[in-house]
Amino acid sequence: MLRKISFILFLAITLSGEGMLTVTLLWTILDKGGSAINIGLILAIMSVVPFLIQKYVRPVRTVLTHRPLQVFALARLGGLVVLGLPLLFPEEMMIYSLYLLAGLFSVILFLSIQSLEAYMSHMVLEGALSADQASNTLQTSIQIGAFGGNDLAGLLLSLGGFFTVMIGLAVSLGIGMVLPYVASFFAAALNPQKREQEKTIKQTEITEESRKKILQLTVFAVALLTVQLASFNFLLPILFHDVREWGSLEYGLVSSAAGVGAFLATIIGRWVRYVPHHSFLLIAVLDIFIAFFAFWPAVVIMSFLLGFVFNRNRIVQRSMMFAYIKNKEETTLWSSRSTLAFQLMKAIVPLVLVFPLFFVGNQQAGLIFSCIGVIVSAGMYLIYSREKGLEKGLLENDKVKLAN
Repeated sequence: MLRKISFILFLAITLSGEGMLTVTLLWTILDKGGSAINIGLILAIMSVVPFLIQKYVRPVRTVLTHRPLQVFALARLGGLVVLGLPLLFPEEMMIYSLYLLAGLFSVILFLSIQSLEAYMSHMVLEGALSADQASNTLQTSIQIGAFGGNDLAGLLLSLGGFFTVMIGLAVSLGIGMVLPYVASFFAAALNPQKREQEKTIKQTEITEESRKKILQLTVFAVALLTVQLASFNFLLPILFHDVREWGSLEYGLVSSAAGVGAFLATIIGRWVRYVPHHSFLLIAVLDIFIAFFAFWPAVVIMSFLLGFVFNRNRIVQRSMMFAYIKNKEETTLWSSRSTLAFQLMKAIVPLVLVFPLFFVGNQQAGLIFSCIGVIVSAGMYLIYSREKGLEKGLLENDKVKLAN
């Protein structure tokens, strides 16, 4: 148990760098008169770059397929190289240099998350972990890293400014470089008794078409859930600041409550069986409540539940992806598609939301947020129903095969 917790914390510490960088760059760029829209465009464009490289450059794809931990370490090393300029010349960083830094680190983040997903998928294929264990371990690390990185960025910015945050980021990247050398030590604790590979309906030859359709649906689900996440992060500050005129304390509590709820979803353990399968339908209800009820203690509670429901469904979709991946080559393909869906939606959604706000005004931010909640819930219902329908078809086909 101690080694398992240590592994999660190890990943969380190195992944916290992305949270630190995001908060610091956004704050510094806006402070220098830059544009959040420009940041979003850069991140969206640069997120596509590593996806295209591995799609069309075979050696890169091969390395990601067979040595994901080495790719993770190289990505962290690349981050340290990129940090050379802001560390050596922090006062000389102009606005366009910060845009470039944001774009380069979007590539590093893409490769880091994808390589970790590929590694966890390998563990599932080898029978060392169940799909649920792999998904929960990775999501817990990402969640703790995000919380810690965001909080640490604010603290370091107040203590020493941009340069101090860059030092903290360099430390987190350096820690990640040793992952290939310590992973085997930590992995033994995740499931000490290597499981025999389960002969499930997921591995039968007659289900190939349905299996790929399920994997495609998991990517669509990730994209849809990211729309909800990006909308929450973009619209709620506008709703609370411009519409309700709440202070930073109220907004901080609401945002923190969502984070705590998301974290609880990763550690719920055996109690997960009490979570309804269609919990994603609550996204619409909770979004509407947050959008139209101005009693902030109640909004804090609703935000907590929203964070829980969102992250629980994200874990379910990642588990399904791990469960239906058939070989190591597919880990690269589907982990890259999943990561691309997440990165692109996170960058593009705020850009898209600028347009309705421009025409109807910031006063309608709550209405837009509630509409997004309804769309996400409806979309998740269609995706989940289709996934379960395909799984049922797999089961029926397997029964027919056994009967014959």
